[in-house]
Amino acid sequence: MKDEKLEYDVQKRARASTAATARVAVSLYIIWLGYKIIRGALDGSNPMPPVLAWSAGIFFIAAAIAFCYYSWKRWRVDVESARLPETEESDLPDA
Repeated sequence: MKDEKLEYDVQKRARASTAATARVAVSLYIIWLGYKIIRGALDGSNPMPPVLAWSAGIFFIAAAIAFCYYSWKRWRVDVESARLPETEESDLPDA
């Protein structure tokens, strides 16, 4: 097995990383919102009924985790599409 060094289009890979970072930041914010809803139900500061608060909080957290998984899969696809095609030695011009 030969040692391969993969090469990527720098702009496409940077764009994929930027999009993934933004998606993860949104996911973390939604997790925080779910936590705040549940915490409000526990300390009584939330006007929602406890069952509804727990349901909404768990839904937010589950949706954010699913969005994180989607973000990871999308990042992998984007990075793979940023990969440059391999050039064989026969394709290179003679120097």
